[in-house]
Amino acid sequence: RPLQLLTRLAMADIVNEAAPVETPAEENAAAEAATPAEGAAAEDAAAEETSTQAENALRENIAQKGNNAYYYAHAHKIDAPVWDGHAQPRLLKKQASTEAPTPVKRTITKYAWDDAKDKVKIYIGLEPIGEVADDAITIENTENSLNLTMSNSAGASHQLLITKLYDNITSATFRKKPDKVIVTLKKASSFSWHDLKKKD
Repeated sequence: RPLQLLTRLAMADIVNEAAPVETPAEENAAAEAATPAEGAAAEDAAAEETSTQAENALRENIAQKGNNAYYYAHAHKIDAPVWDGHAQPRLLKKQASTEAPTPVKRTITKYAWDDAKDKVKIYIGLEPIGEVADDAITIENTENSLNLTMSNSAGASHQLLITKLYDNITSATFRKKPDKVIVTLKKASSFSWHDLKKKD
């Protein structure tokens, strides 16, 4: 029996010597290979912690220096619609225009005129123009030009512009009647007018 016991002990030693022994490096590699998800989670946690620290430093810098902070411009979040993934343009918002429409200006072509000794009168009918208020008529003149403008109730502007009168004048006035406007040009001389406009 002592011989059998020694034989068994010798065989046990041989088995133990044949079994591979894991080194610390192999143990670490096995642990890393066994837990890839845990390694990724640790990296994400470290990145999030770094981002949080940077954000806190940014806010602290802005709180101390206000608008003069170096990173003030980066603190504002972008307030823009999220891209829907389509390349075609899309309407973001409708807004009524606040600009007033440009008034339509029409030229007065129908009128009559009369030559007197010291003045010339021009008669403009209101029927084709429409209703015109008394304060919607303006008149301007130089010694040889006339500009009469009147706006009707619809907002349309009508203009009689004569850049070269037949002769010189000293003044231009108007008088409104229910069916027409009468313009009076006071002559600079008693010279008779053969036309209202001077030909080039």
